[in-house]
Amino acid sequence: VFKWKGQGDKVFLSGSYDNWSTKLPLVRSGSEFFTIKELPQGTHEYRYLVDNEWVVHKNEPIVDGKIGGQCNVVTVNRTDCDIFAALSADDIRSTGVVPLCTNSGWTQDVPPRGTGYTFMRSGPPLLPPHLSNTILNLETPPQCDPTILVQPTHVVLNHLYTLSIKDGVLVLGTTYRYRKKYVTAVLYKPI
Repeated sequence: VFKWKGQGDKVFLSGSYDNWSTKLPLVRSGSEFFTIKELPQGTHEYRYLVDNEWVVHKNEPIVDGKIGGQCNVVTVNRTDCDIFAALSADDIRSTGVVPLCTNSGWTQDVPPRGTGYTFMRSGPPLLPPHLSNTILNLETPPQCDPTILVQPTHVVLNHLYTLSIKDGVLVLGTTYRYRKKYVTAVLYKPI
């Protein structure tokens, strides 16, 4: 998970993991931008493109890049590929709270006040990554027929999605399935 916390309206990510060939857009969530990128094992350099200006995140490790200038760096270890350990580490990193019981056993003891997981946060929870890939957010590749949409995954069905308000228009959309057919309804409302 790559996160940009700072100024900017449009934020992209580019890195050595694909020879700096693509700019991956980050999605805004409150005052932060997020994206998820699966990386192979090894050390990877990356930079953020914030409002058409290449910058590095000051709170992440910085090195002198192989392409010149400074870059942030991330190291993917073999143990990072263990999904359950990685999710547990992400949860501890995002909440700052270590679970009381590390052996995952059940207990009848009531934890002391102010310890354990906190359910009251300053903002809404983060969007699960599989819900960010909706038809509203996808662009049709130039070689495809724009009237035929890609088949949605089962996890995006029966959810209401909205796009950012652009040009005074609010866009809402939902996709549902009837047998082997998928129907996507998109509503446009002027604001």
